[in-house]
Amino acid sequence: MKTRYAPLPRLLAGLLLGAALATAAQADDDAHASKEREALRRAQSALRTMTEERDGLQADKAKLAQDKDRLDRELAAARSGGQAAAAHLQQAEQRAAALQAQLDAAQAAAKAADAAAAQQVAELQGQLQAARRESAERLQTARSLSALLERSTTLLAADEDKNRKLYAIGEDLLKRYQSRPRVDTALLGDPLLGLVDVRYASEAEDIRGKMAQQQIR
Repeated sequence: MKTRYAPLPRLLAGLLLGAALATAAQADDDAHASKEREALRRAQSALRTMTEERDGLQADKAKLAQDKDRLDRELAAARSGGQAAAAHLQQAEQRAAALQAQLDAAQAAAKAADAAAAQQVAELQGQLQAARRESAERLQTARSLSALLERSTTLLAADEDKNRKLYAIGEDLLKRYQSRPRVDTALLGDPLLGLVDVRYASEAEDIRGKMAQQQIR
């Protein structure tokens, strides 16, 4: 009867667990890469929106400055016109004051928009860096699991090789026993002619040493 290879349940279970963990880590890495791309897209969209708003405020500010300059020129012209232009002068001064207030408000709004944009950019950059760090950590975990799986596979191959050698030694021992001469069998129990027993004991010890070398640890 032929001897089957010895089962290795714990080692095989470890290999299956390592493969499952590596697959899960790979799937998780893909999800975090998508999360990183989404954070980058949101950052770019927010920056584009804030840039457009700031450009609009800057255009309004420039237009208000032009209107104020025009009114200042009109005010100077009205002042040079004497008392006849007093009413026009007063109206021009009021309009100039109103435009100055609008210009101040536009400058304050532009400054606040710049501050808010800078803060949001900093927050988005922090989120992006955190996503990249997390992706790097998960990639390292996946690499560690892959290395563990490779090492387990190597150990399994080595154990299977030892198992085959043990099987071969057992087969050789069985063949030796079956092919032993009948006279040797008769002499094994003879107290005076026990040389054959000594020879077979020596062979058994040699085989035991070979089997110990191939023992799966």
